[in-house]
Amino acid sequence: MMDFGSREKSRRRLMFDLFKVIRSTGGTLIIGGDFFDFWFDYRHVVPKYYTDIICNLWLLSSTGIEIHILAGNHDYWDFGYLSDQTGCVFHADDFMFNLDDQAIIITHGDGLLSWDRGYRLMKKIIRHRWCIALFRFLHADWGCSLAKFVSNTSNRYTHANDEGHRIRSEITQYAKQNWTDHYQVILVGHYHQTGIQDEGNSKLIWLGDWLQQFTVTIYDASGWHQTSWQEQIQNKKQE
Repeated sequence: MMDFGSREKSRRRLMFDLFKVIRSTGGTLIIGGDFFDFWFDYRHVVPKYYTDIICNLWLLSSTGIEIHILAGNHDYWDFGYLSDQTGCVFHADDFMFNLDDQAIIITHGDGLLSWDRGYRLMKKIIRHRWCIALFRFLHADWGCSLAKFVSNTSNRYTHANDEGHRIRSEITQYAKQNWTDHYQVILVGHYHQTGIQDEGNSKLIWLGDWLQQFTVTIYDASGWHQTSWQEQIQNKKQE
């Protein structure tokens, strides 16, 4: 997402068209993490390749749309800028709420898998205040370049590959534990999986992604359902 090629320009045009649909329909927008490929809240610098996104989020918020952004493993390091400039509510951890007698939790989902022990250790380190303070000493150009390199390396592996079945099985077990104890509806990002799993009155919803699948999960009078940006935009044009 940091490379402003033609594919990214097309993706952003599509995303901003979706924002227009949301402005016209009303409601609440919840972004489940990794909205930015890399985000760090520098004191005096805003990465220029995100200014149009910041502007469009503000336009969305200014029309009365409530926006919630969950921290992902790519964009955890916000310390108030996004809320100040876009009017969103930024959640460093899971977002829990009640809606129509449903107890709901949205989690980015990174670190949930039993074999992610190394990642969970790294997560504690890179989110530690001393690590954040040291990163600030890097020039912003260097910091963004380093983050791009790490992001490109990690993107060589996709959670939608042959590990998908194993991932879905383990996260389903996580969901079953939480259905019993706390929540009726659990929404999970991070793993680039899609679909809505039902078990009685409980649901596990995979949020997909906004890079290739362009997934949007909707709750309205007809209940929970999933579609794509393109379908939402096309439906609006046909009204």
